[in-house]
Amino acid sequence: MNPNPHRRTLVLLGASLLLPATPALPADRAPTPRMTEGPFYPRTFPKDIDGDLTRIVGQAAPAQGTVLDVSGRIVDRSGKPLAGAKLEVWQCDQLGLYHHVGDMQAAGDSGFQGFGAVTADAEGRYAFRTIKPVPYSGRSPHIHFLVREGAKPLLVSQMFVEGDPGNASDFLYRGLGKRAELVTMRLENAGAGLRGALEIVV
Repeated sequence: MNPNPHRRTLVLLGASLLLPATPALPADRAPTPRMTEGPFYPRTFPKDIDGDLTRIVGQAAPAQGTVLDVSGRIVDRSGKPLAGAKLEVWQCDQLGLYHHVGDMQAAGDSGFQGFGAVTADAEGRYAFRTIKPVPYSGRSPHIHFLVREGAKPLLVSQMFVEGDPGNASDFLYRGLGKRAELVTMRLENAGAGLRGALEIVV
């Protein structure tokens, strides 16, 4: 029989304190909800495909609407940046019309690019310039986006504007429930325009 059981307990406790701490596993981030690509992904692509949808090469007039700068990071669920991921974005113009999908182009804003693409840097950071999205029949303001790794599509979703009164009646936004916050941007004043940020988790 051990004459001093308390001493044995203290020795074991002391030994455990000398062991290296087990590193905590990174907490999984909630993935960005997948949403429909919709009928408005371009059938043809503009000659000018870059991260500034408010200016078109050879077009003197800029896009109608309020300039919006959007930035953020593209990461996986552990928080690792997806360096080199390609982000494609498209949305309707100030008149509520999509470009590069058919006859609507002729009636739309000729100064709006309608579609753009940027590449995430080594830290997964992305940035693009567009206009503040506007509503159209049945939908609250939103920006479509698609994330690719090489040629492989990883995620299709949409960005929404925090506090827009149309969100409550938008069937896609409403259907997300609490997950809607994962695709919602808070817009802030930035000079003559606005800025917003969204982390994209694939």
